[in-house]
Amino acid sequence: MLLCASTIAMVGLAGSARADSADEARARAAAAAERVDALQERVLEARTEYRQALRGLAGAVNQEVAADAAADAAERAALLAEQDRVAAIRALEQSGGSLAMVEGLLESGSPSALAARLKTSTEVLDLLASGSEFTSDTAQQSAQFAQQQERGTRMTMVTVADVEGAYARLDAVLTEQEEVLATLDSEAQQLARAERVQARIDAQRAAAAAAASNASSEATAGGIPKSYLGLYRGAAATCPGLPWPVLAAIGQVESGHGTNTGPSSSGAMGPMQFLPSTFAAYAVDGDGDGVRDIWNPSDAIFSAANYLCANGAGGGPRALYAAIFRYNHADWYVLMVMRVAAQLASRFGEPIPVAEAP
Repeated sequence: MLLCASTIAMVGLAGSARADSADEARARAAAAAERVDALQERVLEARTEYRQALRGLAGAVNQEVAADAAADAAERAALLAEQDRVAAIRALEQSGGSLAMVEGLLESGSPSALAARLKTSTEVLDLLASGSEFTSDTAQQSAQFAQQQERGTRMTMVTVADVEGAYARLDAVLTEQEEVLATLDSEAQQLARAERVQARIDAQRAAAAAAASNASSEATAGGIPKSYLGLYRGAAATCPGLPWPVLAAIGQVESGHGTNTGPSSSGAMGPMQFLPSTFAAYAVDGDGDGVRDIWNPSDAIFSAANYLCANGAGGGPRALYAAIFRYNHADWYVLMVMRVAAQLASRFGEPIPVAEAP
């Protein structure tokens, strides 16, 4: 009887311990669920920031193109206004100009008629001058405004560093959610329905990837500064098989052709956004001044060509894809670069470059 009682007592204690363990597991699960839900608001904020950065990366170039067009149109208007003013003066001269005016005034007869004619002639000339000056000044002001808009667009241009920073913040909060789940034991995870929560996290990551892919398909090639255009062509020529539009596309996506040179959140800097350690390994003195400077456009662009070439960029479509991926480890990045490169090649009458995923 004693043995049976002891056995019953032990069973009772074990049952109680299991009940306590289950309660504790439920408590841990509930606490974890609350933490994951609390983080979800940050996930949504980070996801919105990431999507806006991607849209900015694809759309800022469109804004730059529009600003360029506005600046060009305003400058043309200013030029036409000046041409109209010069034409009016020439027409006056061809009709006899000031000499004919003097002769007309002398033929006026009486002093009062002379004064009246002189007043009228002066008013006509003043009106012509003021109208020309008004048109010219207005056009010049429009040109100055358009140029200011263009500079503002360039200053706010989104680059790949901005996108990477936004994604890093999104990834960090998603990882934090996963770490919360990882602290739970198996029973608590089941109670917290961890699989459902993990599926939500996975869906967020998939949505981020889809947003990046959509942005890549919308990217538009912008204008290339003349100084940069020559550097892209010259640097690509040092790597047989590397299309210069690809190098130019990387320059656009990375810094807007030197508009935003960093440093980025990851420490990348210069027109081609090199990490200092990578630049040191592949640096080229592009302008022959005896210095290899990460901030110098010539050095940076020639070094980028050297880096791409060292990673097989001249070896065909698959090798080109791999080299660009090595430059920035993201498939959406490669797709965006190649889309911009194709547009640049078409604009300049070059063969459309092709890159294939391995």
